[in-house]
Amino acid sequence: MFDKSQFLNMAVTGSNATEFVPVPVGEYPMTVESVDVSTGTSDAGQNWARLDVIAVVQDEEVKKFMSRDKVTVRGGFMLDVVEQDGNATLDMGKGRNVRLGRLREAVGLNDEKQDFMFTMLVGQSCKGKVTHRMVNGAPMAEVSDYFPL
Repeated sequence: MFDKSQFLNMAVTGSNATEFVPVPVGEYPMTVESVDVSTGTSDAGQNWARLDVIAVVQDEEVKKFMSRDKVTVRGGFMLDVVEQDGNATLDMGKGRNVRLGRLREAVGLNDEKQDFMFTMLVGQSCKGKVTHRMVNGAPMAEVSDYFPL
């Protein structure tokens, strides 16, 4: 059982790591673990939304390389939104929300005849392209695209 007080008062010897070990660049099977949306209003008064997707990498070599039983990686992108009846909704127009469309296509949820909710992505599997971007001079892994398995 986890004892918070004991944990906060334990003494450890040694120093902690100060740099992340990023998931290597490549394409891996993954399962969506969670989704979240951030929203706001720009200085110009426009509504904005961003989707963040956390996925579990299903690759034994990556787990071994990372020395972890569970490896997660984040993918995030801005969403095109429009006002409809006083509320923000997804822009379903041509050339809009392409990255969302690619994710939905990769997991088999991009059927124009079926309703879609973001929560439907959780538990779905696809292949994700992991790339690196520099954050404070260090590489940070992120999913930059999604493909069917």
